[in-house]
Amino acid sequence: LQEAPRAFPVPRDFRRVPGRPERISPALRFELRAAVERRLTALQLYEDLDETPPEFPLSGQMRERPAALAERAREALGISVADQLAWPTQYEALRSWKSAVESLGVLVFQIPAIDIGVMRGFSIAEMPLPVVGINRGESPRARIFSIMHELTHLMLRQSGICDFIEDSDAPPETLRIEVFCNAVAAEILAPAEVFLSQPEIASRPATEQEWQEDTIQTLSNRFNVSRTFIVRRLLDHGRCSHAFYQAKQALYLSQFRKSRAEPSDVREKWGEKRQRILGDAFTGLVIDTYRAGNLPQLERHFGAI
Repeated sequence: LQEAPRAFPVPRDFRRVPGRPERISPALRFELRAAVERRLTALQLYEDLDETPPEFPLSGQMRERPAALAERAREALGISVADQLAWPTQYEALRSWKSAVESLGVLVFQIPAIDIGVMRGFSIAEMPLPVVGINRGESPRARIFSIMHELTHLMLRQSGICDFIEDSDAPPETLRIEVFCNAVAAEILAPAEVFLSQPEIASRPATEQEWQEDTIQTLSNRFNVSRTFIVRRLLDHGRCSHAFYQAKQALYLSQFRKSRAEPSDVREKWGEKRQRILGDAFTGLVIDTYRAGNLPQLERHFGAI
């Protein structure tokens, strides 16, 4: 180009990536810019349809208890604990949580080809139509937590790029915000009273500090959350040692990386893959524009689609 393109506002970087001169890689910067462009496209398509974008109804403050924000979020999402425990698979759980968040006027995009060590999620807290981006390289259960973490950022009206790691060497304010968002996400997905009342936990002495793998897996399957989430929840409630949590976290990460390195026989159709990446809310808006006969307006936005 004759001159550099106009810059776009980069969300606050909450990640801890030591020793990297450029914290935001070109690939991640491209995905952030694409998300911004898609949001602007969605706003234009609403205008073309002569419709008003939905307003995001949730808000919160850092001074509130995480459980209070989580309760409001869960009520707005319209998903009961009974609903959650009835989902048969992690894929059904991911679809249901994602659909519920999109129903609040949020665009949820899944980001391919970015290593999870670089970014697990991001949020763009521009209203209306805020954006949540989640890393498609993670397991469905890990992506569910990512959505809830970034939803909390939206409630705080705070854009950010996140890895969710609660490092002690992070700047105090950065660490405080990420710990808070993690706590709210955990309360949304496994409210303390419900979690601690599970028979596998309630039947054990409060001094129990180590847990059998089959118990962790059972709870993971029941709540449709990751095994790391379950062990972290036990740690948060003083039901396991920090050393036990760290050992399990390292084990699960090693197992996940090994599974990702193995060849997969799963093949996605191009259209289905694009819909999963772009989300039902954005895809549905594009289809509505097409059905309304606004193809000339839609052609202007093919780059974002």
